[in-house]
Order: sequence, then C-alpha cells, then structure tokens
Amino acid sequence: MFYILTAYSLSRDYLDKLERTLGLVPTYLTLADLRILKLPALLRYLFSLKGECLLLPFEDGNSKALLPILQSIASMTRVRKVEIVNPDCSRQALPRWRVFFSLLSFVVASLDSVRAYFVCNRELDRLQDCQRQSLPPTTERRVLYLKTNLWFGVKAGGSIGHIAGVVNGLLRAGYGLDFASAEPPVMVLPEANFVGVRPPSYFGIPFELNYYRFHLMFVRQVQAALVEKRYSFIYQRMSVANYSGVVLARTQKVPLVIEYNGSEAWIAKNWGRPLRYHDLAVKAEDAVLKHADLVVTISDVLRDELVGRGVEPKRIVSYPNCIDPEVFNPDASTAEKLADLRRRHRIDEQAVLITFIGTFGQWHGIEVLAKVIREFVDNEEAWLRDRKVHFMLVGDGLKMSEVRRILDCDSADSYCTLTGLVPQDMAPLHLAASDILMSPHVANADGSRFFGSPTKLFEYMGMGKAIVASDLDQIGEVLEGAWHMGRDGSPVPSNKLDNSCALLTTPGAVDEIKAALRYLVVDVGMRRLLGENARQLALQKYTWEQHCSAILNGLSSLKKIDD
Repeated sequence: MFYILTAYSLSRDYLDKLERTLGLVPTYLTLADLRILKLPALLRYLFSLKGECLLLPFEDGNSKALLPILQSIASMTRVRKVEIVNPDCSRQALPRWRVFFSLLSFVVASLDSVRAYFVCNRELDRLQDCQRQSLPPTTERRVLYLKTNLWFGVKAGGSIGHIAGVVNGLLRAGYGLDFASAEPPVMVLPEANFVGVRPPSYFGIPFELNYYRFHLMFVRQVQAALVEKRYSFIYQRMSVANYSGVVLARTQKVPLVIEYNGSEAWIAKNWGRPLRYHDLAVKAEDAVLKHADLVVTISDVLRDELVGRGVEPKRIVSYPNCIDPEVFNPDASTAEKLADLRRRHRIDEQAVLITFIGTFGQWHGIEVLAKVIREFVDNEEAWLRDRKVHFMLVGDGLKMSEVRRILDCDSADSYCTLTGLVPQDMAPLHLAASDILMSPHVANADGSRFFGSPTKLFEYMGMGKAIVASDLDQIGEVLEGAWHMGRDGSPVPSNKLDNSCALLTTPGAVDEIKAALRYLVVDVGMRRLLGENARQLALQKYTWEQHCSAILNGLSSLKKIDD
C-alpha cells in the first residue's frame, strides 16, 4: 500500500507523471480531509495506516514550506517508509529517526501554541482599548505588502490573481514594494522585493493555535528584516487570526490598508470546519478593522457588512476584482497552442467547448454545472453528439468528489473532461481554447447575501468569450446589459442589444442553464457579440490599475477621522 499525503490539490500533469513513476495509483490523503476529523478520530485514523510507503510530494520548491506539518502527520502513521517526492518526481528518503523525532517537536510546538494563544489574547484586549492612529500617508513611495496566510503551496485560484494584481498595480503606479510572506509571490513583477518569513518548523495541536504562533513569528521577523525601511503605508491581505498589519503600522507610524474579502471566521463556520477558537478569531478581525485607516473590499455587500461592524463609510473603498488585460488577452495564444491544448485533453478541434475554471469551492456552483452535464448526457446525448458539444472542468477542490459522483456514467466521459488543477499562469490558455465560459455560482446556504466578487468572472470577460452566469448580487450588477433567460427557455433581451455581454440564469436553475447553452451553442454570432462586449467592459472598468487607483485615491483623502 502506497499513500500520498498533500496539503493542496496537485496538477493533473504532475499526478500523471508521479503515477507513471510509481507504476500504480496510490491512496491519496489531503490535509483538508484529515482536518474534518475530530482529534481523537484523527489520531486513531493515522495510527491505523500501515503499508509500504507514505509519499510527501512537492510540485514546486515553494510548497516545501509545508514539510514540517506533513512530516508531523507522517510520524503518527505506521507505514514502513516516508519519502519526499521532488518536483521532478525523484524520491528522497526521510529517515525514520527524523519522523519519530518530530513527535517531540510536535509536543513542544503544541505548548508554544498555547502560549501564543494567551499572548495574542492579551494583546488584542489592549488593542481594543487603544485609539486608531489615523495617520495620513507619508511622502515615501514604498509599500510594505503583508501576505500572512499560514497555508502555502496554492497554485491556482482567485487569491493568486488578486495578490498579483494589487502588487503589480502598485508597482506600475510608481511605488517600490516589499512583499513579506512565507513563500515567494506568483505572477508578480520582478521589481517586487521578496522578504521571506520562516514559518513554524513544526506544528502543534490544536492546529488552529498555530495561526497565533505564526502571527507572533511574522511580526518579529518582518520587524527585524525591515528595521531601516520607511513606508508610505502598509497593506495587509486579511487572514485568519493575524493582525500583523496593526502591530507593524503602529510601530512604523504609517497608515494601514486592509484588504477584506469576508470574515474568515464566518467562512470557516459556513463553508468548512468551524473554528474552535471562533471568538478569538473574531476579536482579531475586529482589532484589524478598528485600526485600519482604509479597508478595501470587493463588493457592496461586504461594504455594508463592514459598516455593520463599525467601520465608518469614509474608511471603506469598495471595488470589484479585476484583471491584468495583458495576461487575460484573447490574442495572446497562438492557434498552434490552442490546438495543442485540445489535443492533449482529447477534445475535438471542431468541438464547441464549454468551460468552467475554479477551485471547486462551496459557492462556485460546480455541482450545479455537473448536474447540467449529466442531464444533457442522459436525455440529449444525440444533440451533444450532433453539435459536437464538449465540457471542460478545470480545477480541483472540495466539491470534486461530488462532481465525480454526479458524472459517474460511461457516456459522460465522451462529453466532459476533468483536467484537474492547472497553474494560474495556464488559465488564460484554457479559457482562450474555449467557446462558452460558465459562472454557475450559488447563493449562501445560510440565506445571507452573496458577498463574492468571483475573479473568474472578470477573467472570462477579459478573454472576450460568451458567458453564462448566475444572476447573483455583484455578478448580475457587473454584467450590465446582460440578457436573462426567461421561464420559457428563451433569452429576454436587455434594453440595448449592443450592451449585452452575457446570459444570466437563476442561481441553481439547471433548466435555465441548459436553455442558455442550447441557445449559445447554435448562435455563433451571439457568442461573438457577447464576448466582444464583455472584453470591452472589462477594459473600461475592471483592470487592476483602476482597482489600485481607487485604493490610492482613498489614501490621498485620508484625514484624521476624529477631526
């Protein structure tokens, strides 16, 4: 028995190469699946694992920052060997003594995590009692960007595009930038200066308390590395249990800009596993929002939420996610590259290719699209065959197992390709090779307003392709002029045909999505018109330069709020 333990989904190309090297298909384990288990059940499960080898694969050098936690988990199993798998699929033995030695380190890390909990709790209480500094930007033309996530190795998804977009936008606006993170940035201009932050060497339990250990380590290391630097402002992408921006901005006596993409405590409770120390995580969020001079968010729903949490409207900048039009450019890929991609995925060059790209999250609606495909296959296979329709689902994540279950029939394989995860810089090529792009997002299960600003939506627009999307809060607002699918299965035109840039459907409405696809598969001219309008709209309103301009304009108007 061979096991593979990963923190994140690996790309399909890497997995294929690894399985060929092994000559077998191993049993895959992921940290996301393991974290669902309660601690006693987790320990019992790990101890029950016996076999020849447990492999810890690292598709790129950056993700080796995860070795300590993977090694800690491996130490709790009874497999004969533990090996590291390098990016080239070569294997490196991890001596058993090192694995067992990690148990002692695991205990020490757990004790240190408890210490961090009390230290951060006291500090957050003090910050709640302190007034915000309310400082205007300095004359320096340099920014300190803080990416404080403890999880590393993410290769694709909206977060990568957002981080690169903001960083590159600030650089192009003439700012120097230091990027502090536990791993180098992806798709970021080389002018950004990377400031590496060492993550914990070992992780303890409860795992959640490692966030607070990392917070303390992050602040200490950044302060030491940048003691002589001066900044116009500090920008932190908000992450769970981390308020480094507050501490560093108060030390530097410069403004703090916080990027707020939603409450991490809420997301954990509603889309994953609730935080064990939920109240402390909320306390950290409250401290960050209180002390931020400017809070940048991606939707008006989140702006309203921030006001409800006590953030004055004058401290909020709301601007949707955006694109780099040079990266998401429909003319950047050659016909040869597009044909080659279709060949690699065994997709007919003449097929009408309908594509979804994403991380298969709770709100992406990928399971709805899978139901659409299954209904087409079960009830309208002749139409799919005659029209040469093919679906391509690009990505991996939480909902992948449900998608596979829905599509579990022999015929589906002929009309649908699951590519697995692809690196973010390969996303434009996959979109360029497509004809229709899908954004089937669903409403929040708890009935709250949809607060997202799907990065994929703007990437779709930038690629100049026809879009079928859910009419859901910001999605419908951004796609101004879009047609709606009527109850009779026919599209209802907007006031001006020239402005039409997409077809909108009711969230979760399988029949409406099917009707929209039938319409666009047949009407090539409408596909072309929708794509051209969408690209034009993206260039007019939704580039990262415009997003960053809104941030800088917000900063330029900063005054002492208490005046």
